[in-house]
Amino acid sequence: MSGLTLIYHFQSSQNQDEEFRPASYKMVYFFSDEGFVDPKIILELLKAFPDSNFQDKTFLNLEDLKAFALRVAEEMGLADVRILSVQDYNIGIDSAKDLKSFKDLFNKYGESLINEQAVKKKGLFGKFFS
Repeated sequence: MSGLTLIYHFQSSQNQDEEFRPASYKMVYFFSDEGFVDPKIILELLKAFPDSNFQDKTFLNLEDLKAFALRVAEEMGLADVRILSVQDYNIGIDSAKDLKSFKDLFNKYGESLINEQAVKKKGLFGKFFS
């Protein structure tokens, strides 16, 4: 596992008057191999997404969540970010038998987004140092 991983929860609910609240995608965990992403980075970059809820770390659609995740990867200079729903994470956890199968769940159930800027930089430096 490398890069970033974002685990989110899809939320949609109905109140007592049977009125639906708009669906949202809440960021639950955001981490790299080194640990959790600095909350200051998250909060600063959330400001660029006007439809996001700053305090709750929620987005109105999955596309904005993906764009945000890629923006964080760009800011941190990492090549990729995987996004995974809590539901898929839980399915994977139940089936994980060892550390390898645990790490594989992110690839099996998640969606990998590539930070093209980091890939281009690596390609350029790779030409000089190979």
